[in-house]
Amino acid sequence: MDGKTLLYKLRNLLQEDSSSGYMDDRSSYNYLYEAAVSFVSRTKCLRATQEVTTVAETSEYTLNADYIELYLKTPDNKFFAKYNDGSTDSFIYEKEYEDIIYENNTTSVSVPSNFCIIDDSTLDSQVTGTTTSAGAASGGQCTLTDTTGDFSDVSAGDIVHNTTDGSDGIVLSKTSSTVLVTALFGGTNNDWSSSDAYVIQPQGRMKIKLVPPPSTSSHTATVYYIQRPAPVYSDYGVYRFPSQYADAIVKFAAWLYKYRDDDPNFGDAWFKFWDADVRRYAQIMKGSGRRTKFSVSFKK
Repeated sequence: MDGKTLLYKLRNLLQEDSSSGYMDDRSSYNYLYEAAVSFVSRTKCLRATQEVTTVAETSEYTLNADYIELYLKTPDNKFFAKYNDGSTDSFIYEKEYEDIIYENNTTSVSVPSNFCIIDDSTLDSQVTGTTTSAGAASGGQCTLTDTTGDFSDVSAGDIVHNTTDGSDGIVLSKTSSTVLVTALFGGTNNDWSSSDAYVIQPQGRMKIKLVPPPSTSSHTATVYYIQRPAPVYSDYGVYRFPSQYADAIVKFAAWLYKYRDDDPNFGDAWFKFWDADVRRYAQIMKGSGRRTKFSVSFKK
């Protein structure tokens, strides 16, 4: 289902028409996005990889903004990443951060043996500038273009503000290092005119810490992770999981509306529907990367 259909179904479920003061598109999209992220977190249904290129004597590397958690495990239930030294693949294993700090193994080696995932304690700086061409709204989204800008650190899900027309919104996708697709709400026009001023606030990120640090540059560590879905805040945006589970997303969003309305008992039935669909799809997705069992040998 696309964004337009999701909003329609959400309004029908809540028995509100398009002119309702109880609902607004921005809140509805926010709730639907929260539902979609929760659905993916529970079912592990969106998976991705990131290749990290090493720098000599450097242990920490920033992960993609859409990283949620690791997912591939060994038969004995350890998360792993693949490490290539330019000619040979090997595997390195996750270790608890406190163990890594306690062991204090900082002498670099050719191939690290372990890694951990930690938060990036430093937020990327705000990105500011002015647009160099107009980006009219179409289907609820509009294009921000700044040919003098640098959006290399901007990702889908970052917050964007048009400080000229007073609108605020979200980055939907990045076309290039100078062009973004956005959705804007609450302003005069909710689009981009030439010379509009903008502020983009990058979101918090996670890092992978390789231990011990690699002694050589240009090696590759491949991280296998559960991927947060790209936000849908426009008519024709679509979430990247099977459409038959979109009703569950709608019911989760309706449940959030009811909690805002202090009517949790009515909304809880929708949450139960969402939870049942999550469990059903999680069983379908169970397989690689979702091992929860362990092996025991009863031989003496």
